[in-house]
Amino acid sequence: MKDRNPLKVGLVGAVGRGGTFRAALEANGARIHAVCDVQAEKLDACAERFGASEAYADYDEMLARSDLDAVVVGTPMPLHVPQSVAALGRGLHVLCEVPAAVSVEECRRLVAAAEASPAVYMMAENYCYTRPNVLVGALCRAGLFGECYYAEGEYLHELKGLNEITRWRRKWQTGVEGVTYGTHSLGPILQWMAGDRVVRVCCANSGSHYRDPRGEPYAQDTATMLCKTARGALIQVRVDMISDRPHAMNVYQLQGTGGVYESGRRGPGERARIWLRSLSEEVRWHDLDEAADGELGRYMPEIWRDPPEQARRAGHGGGDYFEVLDFVRAVRGEAPCPIGVHEAMDMTLPGLISRQSVLAGGAWLDVPDSRAWPGAPPSPQLEMIWPERLLDAPPEPVVPDGYELRCFDGSDADRAGWLEVMARAGFEGWDDARLERTLRTVLPGGLFVIVHRASGRIVATTMAQHIPDDRHPYGGVIGWVAADPAHRGRRLGRATVSAATARLLRAGYRRIYLRTDDERLPAIRTYLACGFEPLLFADGMAERWVAVRRRLGT
Repeated sequence: MKDRNPLKVGLVGAVGRGGTFRAALEANGARIHAVCDVQAEKLDACAERFGASEAYADYDEMLARSDLDAVVVGTPMPLHVPQSVAALGRGLHVLCEVPAAVSVEECRRLVAAAEASPAVYMMAENYCYTRPNVLVGALCRAGLFGECYYAEGEYLHELKGLNEITRWRRKWQTGVEGVTYGTHSLGPILQWMAGDRVVRVCCANSGSHYRDPRGEPYAQDTATMLCKTARGALIQVRVDMISDRPHAMNVYQLQGTGGVYESGRRGPGERARIWLRSLSEEVRWHDLDEAADGELGRYMPEIWRDPPEQARRAGHGGGDYFEVLDFVRAVRGEAPCPIGVHEAMDMTLPGLISRQSVLAGGAWLDVPDSRAWPGAPPSPQLEMIWPERLLDAPPEPVVPDGYELRCFDGSDADRAGWLEVMARAGFEGWDDARLERTLRTVLPGGLFVIVHRASGRIVATTMAQHIPDDRHPYGGVIGWVAADPAHRGRRLGRATVSAATARLLRAGYRRIYLRTDDERLPAIRTYLACGFEPLLFADGMAERWVAVRRRLGT
């Protein structure tokens, strides 16, 4: 950190969520030096309100021009990694809203950037700092819960109306399946189970029973993720941001060999309760607040024994205040960062993998360990090839009733529809420019789409490409297989892959291949069903395919 006091902070997303950090920053030895937001018409008033010297509508311009020590990223989820990586690359400290990333690929980028930077990265998981969660954590560290082997976390927060105000939520929180916004639940639990991490997850949801104002179904109502940890503990996390019901956003349960904790879940009228063997040999409930003011008071961490008034007024039960306090202390070198990049990955990655589990029919999937990423060469993608015995047997696409298979026509409507289905399938970073570059690799008549006749929307796609490389100098590629999750189960991916494979065979290709990732089980199942076979081209490939086959149940 530059030798300055107070800490000079750039506040990103200052007009919205970012602005709520102001009081905590100023109370903990930081000052808002610059504000940044795309709502340019509100920036002057925002800067005046926060006492900021500078205002920017462009984030990169702020990083380039402003004299900052740190940035606080309070922007929509898909901006967290790009903005954090850009700041870390300039040696600026980062406090970033949750979750850390929206894909495993982004997680890898963030870890690499944090490892390469001298600056501090911290994820702002404020639920780790509420008074009951802090006390339970202290009791765990003191050994009063014994061995913790089961926990639950629930985040039940109906926000259909908020979707229409902060429109990014409609895609990134309620437009994707799985528990991708689960750090509020998982974060405190992992701190209670210190030294443990989630190694496998499975996830299922209840389907969709509500529609947005445009008549589109949300991706799901309730999703429940089961987690197994390295030490064998079981964690259940439920997230529901759609169902009509009272909020229950800070709900937890912890079971250990020496005690149990249950938070209140029915609003202010229901109090949290605890039983510890050290409290009473009789197995009965004790009121947590009463115990905290009495016998358990000596375990209460210092921050909550006599908190300042700013902390009592701060949002998220004081969490906003204390997370900023920890961030500033870490930046100043006064204490280690409690939720650094790897702790952020421990809280974020299980939810990202849970989405893959939903798409794989609830299969148990491994959660990568980010600590194995820095400095390690990335594993090559899996590859599959069209077998020689089928070179003279082009597959015949089978299209279900109500759908039409055709070639992409290049019109504005097709371009918009194609980009939309890619986004719905979870592929990020696509725009007109990238599509145009990719089309240069596609055979004439080699980009296939399936249209849902009733809605007229593109719901699946695959392309036949020519991309030579050292291993496949004359190979044709099956590329960018995508399908709208709302039309799952109709074998649309199989139809488009078959069409693209047949196109390459008709063009004379005798080597047809594709690349995929270990966790993309639904896609791999489709490729196997079409006739593709694994290609074992590197050490460890056989073992990876054995693991994939096991998870597929084949």
